Amino acid sequence: MTNKNKRQKARGGQTPRPPARSAAASAPRRGLLDSILAPRVAGSSSMPGMRSSLARGLAVVAGTPAIAVGVAVVVIAEWLVVLVLGFDGPFARFTNALALPPVGSGFDLTMSVGLFGQQVGLLAIVQAVFVAAMVEVLGSSSLGRWTLLRALRTVPATLAVGMAAVGILTIAGQIGALIGTLGLFLNLGALVVGVYLLAFAPVIAASETRRLAETLGRSIRGARMPGSGNFTLAAIYVFLSFVVLAVIPWPGSQLGVNPPVAAWVVVLVANLLHMVMQAAVAFRYLSVAQEVSEAAAKRRPAPRAGERR
Repeated sequence: MTNKNKRQKARGGQTPRPPARSAAASAPRRGLLDSILAPRVAGSSSMPGMRSSLARGLAVVAGTPAIAVGVAVVVIAEWLVVLVLGFDGPFARFTNALALPPVGSGFDLTMSVGLFGQQVGLLAIVQAVFVAAMVEVLGSSSLGRWTLLRALRTVPATLAVGMAAVGILTIAGQIGALIGTLGLFLNLGALVVGVYLLAFAPVIAASETRRLAETLGRSIRGARMPGSGNFTLAAIYVFLSFVVLAVIPWPGSQLGVNPPVAAWVVVLVANLLHMVMQAAVAFRYLSVAQEVSEAAAKRRPAPRAGERR
């Protein structure tokens, strides 16, 4: 105790207390994944329900000829290209030609590796164009050269999502090979988790100017918003995609060359429904974009004694 404090105490005064630490200095140190997994919005979000989202997605696809016709053009063009390069079936794989990652990532990986010897990310580039068009339509804007510029801005995110999806599928496949029959459920679970956490990323890249890491983190935080039903929607989507591809023996599904008209109808309708799902995802995110929390800021270390702030 200094002489000054002793004199104050003798006069009945109180010894001055040391200054309280600031809230920022006393806050607990945040973990590495806090910028992705936290903070989570409390309560329930105002994200549209699944029915209204799918209805809006259907309206976007059916009401935009460039998207509806574009789906058929892209699928047919892909079919012709892979035939020239030696693809011999089965035709059923094309039901997921435009599916959301990681459902569509399996198709993209199988085709590109089988034909080119490596993954080339064709689906990611095509997805970027469709997502950009959907964001424009949902924003009441007409399609034009700005749509292509928006698509170019979206490509890095779709490529990153595709790579992450392939990683998820690879890990699930390796573990599934060790556990036998249960591996199928593990693979389906991996698909659900991938759609659940990554589906918003292309939409965020198309509608906002953010770095890639921020885009992926924001997609995860948006997916985890309470009361949104995103996980349920992802599970339903993956289940129906699996049923159409592997369970229902529709005409021409196992053919590789010259499939019948009925098979083409199934494939084109399936890919249009994938685009409806993509538009529904875009509508859901854009409806709550202002409610998705930002990443937690990194805490700066407290200055040492004698250092200037």
